This record gives sequence, structure tokens and C-alpha cells, in this order.
Amino acid sequence: MNEWLYGLYCLSGVLFFYLITAKCLQRHDLDVEDQASLIPFADDPAVARRVEKAIGKAVPASAPDAALDA
Repeated sequence: MNEWLYGLYCLSGVLFFYLITAKCLQRHDLDVEDQASLIPFADDPAVARRVEKAIGKAVPASAPDAALDA
């Protein structure tokens, strides 16, 4: 009986993990992922322009001093 309850406990843990992961990924937006991947280039305008030219997507670049003033 204890082995059966342990198996049910483990199965419920895996099911809980699956449901939580599925719920989180359901609300996932690909635009957020794209913006997050461009963050390392945002503080250098010259590099941001090269990345924009290479991938064809706008990189929201600002000079480091301008970012500190905001």
C-alpha cells in the first residue's frame, strides 16, 4: 500500500509540474523573447545599427549616458 501511495504522490508531482509549465508557456509571447535577445546591443548605438542591418529588426538603442539621465 505504501508503494502505491508513493507512486501516486510522484505522479501527482509530475502532473503538477506539467500543468504549471503548460500554463506559463501558454502566455509566452515571442515578441518578448526577441526584445530580450536584443538587450545586450541596446547600450551601444553603433553595434545596434550593425545588428539592425544584419537581422532586419529594430534595436532600441540609447547611449549609456542618456540611459543614466532617465
